[in-house]
Amino acid sequence: MLRTLLATSVAMILTLPAAAQELRQVPRNRTLITQGWDLYNQVPSPNNLSPYNGVLLNQRNVLHYTVNEPLLFTNHITNEVIPWQAERVETSADFREVTITLRAGVRWNDGQPLTAEDVVFTFDTLRANAPEMVMSGPIREWVESATAVDARTVRVRLTKPGPRWAQDTLATGQTTRFIVLPKHIWQGQEARTFGFYDPARGWPVGTGPYRVVRSDANGIVFDRADRWWALDAGLVRQMPAPERIIYRPATVEALAQLFTSNEIDAGRALSVGALEAARARNPNIVSWNNRGPVWGVTAGCTHRLAFNTQAAPFDMVATRQAIAAIVNRDQIVDLAWEGSAPAVMAPYASFTGMQAYTRQLDAQISEAAGRPDPARAERILTGAGFSRGPDGKWRLPNGQPWQVTINTQQGDPIGPVISRQLQAVGIDTVFRPMQDTPYFDALAAGTYSTAVFVHCGSLYDPWQTLEHFHSKYAPNPGARAPNLRAITRYRNPELDALLNQMEARQPSPTDASYMALVRSATAIIMRDVPQVTITEEMHPVTFNTTYWTGWPSAADPYAAPFVAWEGFALIVHRIRPRQ
Repeated sequence: MLRTLLATSVAMILTLPAAAQELRQVPRNRTLITQGWDLYNQVPSPNNLSPYNGVLLNQRNVLHYTVNEPLLFTNHITNEVIPWQAERVETSADFREVTITLRAGVRWNDGQPLTAEDVVFTFDTLRANAPEMVMSGPIREWVESATAVDARTVRVRLTKPGPRWAQDTLATGQTTRFIVLPKHIWQGQEARTFGFYDPARGWPVGTGPYRVVRSDANGIVFDRADRWWALDAGLVRQMPAPERIIYRPATVEALAQLFTSNEIDAGRALSVGALEAARARNPNIVSWNNRGPVWGVTAGCTHRLAFNTQAAPFDMVATRQAIAAIVNRDQIVDLAWEGSAPAVMAPYASFTGMQAYTRQLDAQISEAAGRPDPARAERILTGAGFSRGPDGKWRLPNGQPWQVTINTQQGDPIGPVISRQLQAVGIDTVFRPMQDTPYFDALAAGTYSTAVFVHCGSLYDPWQTLEHFHSKYAPNPGARAPNLRAITRYRNPELDALLNQMEARQPSPTDASYMALVRSATAIIMRDVPQVTITEEMHPVTFNTTYWTGWPSAADPYAAPFVAWEGFALIVHRIRPRQ
């Protein structure tokens, strides 16, 4: 008993912000501590708790399973759509109109009802503030109008046929996170700068079962509310078990120790080596699978070496083709991932909904990508005007030395391996590990030449990835990219025409004409190489069962296990205290 009390006291001292005596005391075994997902030394913008002002801020790390809730969840393991604030969403036969029916009894946690007027206000706010606010660009592109038919019904008129729009925009919960705003608070605010944080007023206000009780650079503390509409409406049987949730940011260097010492319960996935070492020290640490080397689960994403196709010399197709011929995926699997992630050659993951497509594309993709061939790379570079200097290193067509800089996130294992592969054939290469804020800023601003970055998109349809190569996402040099998944700045009118046709059609792997579009678009991407797809992202998701059990796993895949996705709220609702 004494040991438990000491552990509880130490954990609370380590994890709560300064002046914690002002908060009510909650035992460690009733407190869920999360590192979130992104890697920070401290909370980014602790006074900005808006879901739309900042892509990689607090909505993605913690607000989505505490204060805020979506209209619908998706279990991406099964592609099952789970109605939440909305009772149902229906798309018209011509794909131009979407009807949202809200669930009866949804309330903001200040007691006000959530109504169709709130939903319409949110659409209107985003459309009026495009492209500055998160999601505002796509909303302006797609939403012609939103109308409240009655208190629980919203009719959305689309600017063009959108067979996927409702699911991808309202239910996906990855990059797109449509969070309804409380009109009675946001109306009259300057939406682009409103931080939505004022403890004296109880802000932020959401429909979730938690409320913010402190937010500062050290962490954000949430306490369970006394009431929750989902319990009153019979949607859930009980309140979530965690009485308190603490978001404690951490860097990649600290993560394994925090898990091992029971200071956090959930957070960013550890690398395979760090996971196995942590499990050896603390057997309460678990992942998706109960044994390796493939501990993890697909996140619907692939790892890629992305090129800024507006930056010389990667504005030349030949340069990109040469790099693609050098990259040795099997070596990256062995050295970077220790056999825990499969090599892939096209930007499609292995979710169940995608396999019906990829089985039909495998032969085409394998032929287009080929095996590593440094001799072919040499021929391509020579033909493009590159030459070797007296030191044996490649020089640019103008005779100047050529150095390739690969931006990576801290702890990324791919960058060092690719760097050595390019160096081995005479390309002077360095990799630059960066903290998340400058790293993502460089991707958006186009102030990079190459970068290792995930490419998420295709959950059930190839278009969801391919559309990131549409010219509409290629800003002029110097302008910021409007979509963080579309960072290559690639332009090709031929591909645009194919993507426009795909966008307006109901996707189906059994539709021969749709598959023909998929094949043609994939062939262009494989030929022009705006990125080199390397491996599938198999996250060795990491959870600590010392205090909380019931985490999803391969044996119990009730939700996709990613802290950064909206569906993580379903996990918080389900976990139970172990002690």
